[in-house]
Amino acid sequence: MPSFDDTAFRAEVRRFLHEHLPADMAQRGRTDVHPTRADMLGITALLARKGWSVPHWPTAYGGPGWTPLQRQVFEEELMMAGAPPNNIQGVSLVGPVVYTYGTDAQKARFLPPIREGRTFWAQGFSEPNAGSDLASLRTRAVRDGDHYVVDGQKIWTSQAMLADWLFCLVRTDPAAKAQRGISFLLIPLDAPGITVRPIVSIDEGESLCEVFLEGVRVPADHLIGEEGRGWDYAKFLLGNERVATAEVPRNKRNLAALVTMATRARRGRAALIDDPVFRDRVTQAEIDLRALEAAAVATLEAGDDSALTPSALKLQGCELLQRILGLQVETLGAHGAVFHPHDTFQQADGTRSGPDWAPGVTAEFLFRRAATIYGGSNEVQRNIIAKLLFSGQRPAPPARDESQTMLEQSAQRFAAPQRAPATRRARIAGGAATARAGWAHLCKTGFTALGIDEALGGMGGSSADQAVLFEALGRNLSLDPVAGCAVAPAALLAAADWPPEQRAALLGEIIEGRQIVAFADLDFAQFGLAHLDFAPPERAHPEFADPERAVPERAAPGRAAPGRADPERADPERANGGPSCRPESDGTWVLEGHCHVIPGGAIADAFLVTARSAHSGDCGVFLVERGAPGVQCADGRAIDGQPLADLALRGVRVAAASVVLAPGPAAHAALGAARDRITALSCADAVAAMDEALWITVDYLGTRRQFGAALADFQALRHRIADMYAELAMARAAARLAVTALDGPAAERSRYASLAKVRVARAGAFVGAQAIQLHGGIGMTDECAIGHYYKRLFAFERIGGDTHAHARRFAALG
Repeated sequence: MPSFDDTAFRAEVRRFLHEHLPADMAQRGRTDVHPTRADMLGITALLARKGWSVPHWPTAYGGPGWTPLQRQVFEEELMMAGAPPNNIQGVSLVGPVVYTYGTDAQKARFLPPIREGRTFWAQGFSEPNAGSDLASLRTRAVRDGDHYVVDGQKIWTSQAMLADWLFCLVRTDPAAKAQRGISFLLIPLDAPGITVRPIVSIDEGESLCEVFLEGVRVPADHLIGEEGRGWDYAKFLLGNERVATAEVPRNKRNLAALVTMATRARRGRAALIDDPVFRDRVTQAEIDLRALEAAAVATLEAGDDSALTPSALKLQGCELLQRILGLQVETLGAHGAVFHPHDTFQQADGTRSGPDWAPGVTAEFLFRRAATIYGGSNEVQRNIIAKLLFSGQRPAPPARDESQTMLEQSAQRFAAPQRAPATRRARIAGGAATARAGWAHLCKTGFTALGIDEALGGMGGSSADQAVLFEALGRNLSLDPVAGCAVAPAALLAAADWPPEQRAALLGEIIEGRQIVAFADLDFAQFGLAHLDFAPPERAHPEFADPERAVPERAAPGRAAPGRADPERADPERANGGPSCRPESDGTWVLEGHCHVIPGGAIADAFLVTARSAHSGDCGVFLVERGAPGVQCADGRAIDGQPLADLALRGVRVAAASVVLAPGPAAHAALGAARDRITALSCADAVAAMDEALWITVDYLGTRRQFGAALADFQALRHRIADMYAELAMARAAARLAVTALDGPAAERSRYASLAKVRVARAGAFVGAQAIQLHGGIGMTDECAIGHYYKRLFAFERIGGDTHAHARRFAALG
């Protein structure tokens, strides 16, 4: 979700492609596993006429001067329109090397043909004994007057059989240190002594090649930069590539195609997309894609030059690519095993085996097994991440203004003493009395006033400010129920249909800690989505609807249109269950039912109870005192120590003055906003806890020794750390997306809140479990901090709606 308004720019790109992209080229772009030279150069030439062929080049060399986010939008629109890929080896790889390190003569000679789609390039890096380990390459280049004589072999050279030129890493100084003796040469592929042999890949197509170089004479002025600096130039080139290899645009197009395929595929009498198991897998893929996109955008916005997060993006993006393509194959059933020749989609007798979308699906799935290999395999990316983490490198911090920095420091000072296991045990053992004392201490800091309008007695502050506070609370395992006893009550009371003085009075008591009020909401997982009318979520998203394969549908009478959850049924408050309310003739309301697992409930003086009208099905919010007749509280705590309660309501009468929000649209809107806010902020809390758990584990592996070596020296453990970081990176992006969306449209806010809950909880479960595993036996003890972080993340996953409930909500709100 970019922070800039891309509407006009996106519309301009979309309009140009609609008017100028040939339909046959777009069709091939959607279906061809191995694009032709004509199409790859053709799309570059077409875009060059608009000045768009080299979107990331500087304006001095013909680039359009776009921001990184505009380039991301541009690539996405190309992909969704069906445009074939350009010659990436020329436009995205060697071009930047030439304009950054080449001579003026080299720039003049090589850049215009690349920019205009007149020359085709291939990359000569890997060798039979130097795949991802490029420093081991053996191809030699010996200086002979004004030429280099090159001998050697390159492999996995994509599209070399189509290419005019090869940019090549060669060893010019065999006596130098491995990385220092490498140079970067530009070699014409029609030079004598070059043989190109295409390699048939497992999809039975041809894109990869071997290139044999025997006594090839290359002019010395084809050397880029300085002799012996080729390793540096290669790292520059690969660094430019890694955010792109997250494959966000391709994943978006593949997901759109998947939805169309699954909508048309039948399993019995129903569409495959309506199978709940398959639909959940599609939903999870979209959630992962949204988080991946948010992480990529954040990396571009931050201008982070580190390989840390880009390597994580490649890991996550390429694995997601393979997962989505695997789901496409599943739509074919047994026909997924049928071979379709690359040059024809018809059988010899003119019949077709399987559905009309079958050709190319399995071949694409097979070919993209290489996605986790090329550009530095995923195992190499894990090595890169681990090396950086164990050297102490962290991702670029979020941009914060001076007030947020001061808030972070203040919150950290307040919360840090709570993280020690002994301190936590003492507080938990002290029960409600100790918890109330801790809450009173928190209230003195003023943090309970954060996010409340100054006109209502608060200190103001944005959603981002609140997230800063929650990150400090999560990092230090604070047991204070800020979400349930400060944020949610403030959000609901701000919308209360009360006289201003009554509203301000209760808010003041909450802020100062004179009264503790807990949000007693419906059990989201059990009741909130029990009867949703699900439809394929992506049909409601134009972004994930393939216009070439759309299946028009009409809504049956009394039923929502396809892809839209019926608002009367998708509304979480309208499902059966939870407390009920009914009005009495004297203006009071009577509440019946139960609320479970109420954060902060064990220390609460009163509750803001969500109850559903037995008449209308709408929900209202009622202020109920703990000691009121008919109220029974069962106090307890969560496994991570935070105070909880269950609430039983038996004929509880609520006076009109204690009706915070009567059942109806206003209550519905306020409840949605409050739920989304505490969900998003709880995600920020969990991400910070996850981050701290990662660094505790990194430190432990670096200091703990076994078998005569630090645990950090074992590659299997380093790779686990890398996977923990990759999950954390996606979770962090999802949480920031949800916090940013809090101030946006309600539908977007709710969808991103549920997206974040699912992605953060899944990452938290993984990071927490791995942290325990990597600590070994000590991680199983209560005196070790890591177990407390694990329990924090475990409780987060389950309170406020679990991942199943939020995944269903995410889909239904599509």
